[in-house]
Amino acid sequence: MTTNTEDIKPFSIGYVMKTTVKHIRKDLNISIDKTFARIKDFSGNQEKSEEVFETLALLHSLRKQVDDFQFQNKEKFKD
Repeated sequence: MTTNTEDIKPFSIGYVMKTTVKHIRKDLNISIDKTFARIKDFSGNQEKSEEVFETLALLHSLRKQVDDFQFQNKEKFKD
């Protein structure tokens, strides 16, 4: 079986990395927004309020790690 070169989709590490990071950022932003919206739900509950803020801190830390990863590997994010 021979493969027609017209059937082969192009591949680029830059495209894959940019697309993956774009999806990660989108999901992180959704999680941050939804978690932030829950703050008001626990205004009278110290334990849950602390858990919400800890969650937000972790999500922001994860987003920073993604930013740092992209910066440290910027040559891999080129098309």
